[in-house]
Amino acid sequence: MKITLFTLGILLSVAACGLLIAHTRSFSLKRDTAVMIGTTLPELRSTVSLLKANQEAEQHFFRSALSAREEQASVYILPAGPAASRAVSVLQSIARVLRETGESQGSIDALSFQEKASDHGDYKTVSATLKMTSDFRFVARFLSILALSGDMMIRDVFSDEASSTFLRQVNESAPLSLKAAEDFLYGDLLTYAAEPDQVEQAMLQDIPEEMQPDIRAFVLASGLADVRRSLSDIAPNLKKERIWPLPFLTVDSLQRDGEKWQIGLTFYRR
Repeated sequence: MKITLFTLGILLSVAACGLLIAHTRSFSLKRDTAVMIGTTLPELRSTVSLLKANQEAEQHFFRSALSAREEQASVYILPAGPAASRAVSVLQSIARVLRETGESQGSIDALSFQEKASDHGDYKTVSATLKMTSDFRFVARFLSILALSGDMMIRDVFSDEASSTFLRQVNESAPLSLKAAEDFLYGDLLTYAAEPDQVEQAMLQDIPEEMQPDIRAFVLASGLADVRRSLSDIAPNLKKERIWPLPFLTVDSLQRDGEKWQIGLTFYRR
């Protein structure tokens, strides 16, 4: 009987030791976890705060950039008052820049405006007649530049469908490059025209090489090929002359008599 009780006591002692060891291990694990959380929590809080600050900074930058764009558009593209003086300066500067390239020759003889603007509610229009003396090549180049009037960003020469297709192509081939693609669309058009290859390559650098030719071909076909042809060789001079962005205008008519040209224009303003 004593032997049985002794044996039972030993077994109970072993079991108690086992429970104590398990409890100690559990406590140690919880302690280590608590220490880890206590150590990393401030770092996690800092990371979250940093991410939040970055996000707020990006939103503030976007709002500021948008406000700057809107202000620039109001002043240069759709001014509140008559813009005859700037229109004359812009057109004369374009003609001068084109002559400096030496490819062809032409000059502006006269630019006349209708006396009263037409009120369309949200905007007003002013008709004008531009008279030039130049060869065909000069006029063609001149009109190709006017076709970009009112455009400030790369996305302005894209249709909405082209912009969506471009972003979808980038997202499907390299999702991490989507931010660079969006930045590309909102890039300054004249800056692109001055260095198109560099701007395109910066957008394409993280996209798989086998996909880059297709995406580059798409953006060129969507309007950037025309920008290259019209502006690339004269973009630095246009920037120097500070005539970009061009006021928003449309070409309504074109008449030719030898080297004499008469171009009907409509200027838009608020």
